Amino acid sequence: MKNTVTVTVTFKIDGVEIKTNARVPQLKNGINADNMIVLNAKSELQNKLGIDIYKVMNAEHYEDIKDAVFIDKSNFGRD
Repeated sequence: MKNTVTVTVTFKIDGVEIKTNARVPQLKNGINADNMIVLNAKSELQNKLGIDIYKVMNAEHYEDIKDAVFIDKSNFGRD
């Protein structure tokens, strides 16, 4: 995928952190919306570990878990 950025997404569940990398396309005006980044991270966890993080966190949408998710955006703007 051209013009992608890898970010680290951390899910916090009852004091336990689960981290994964998410590769997302970088748009002209920045990065994809947080919900798209989290969906990519969810897919990575599903593919690598067989974990449905939304099910573990008892959520259906990003809005349900946004307070328990941290997206490391330190790679943004590095051209």
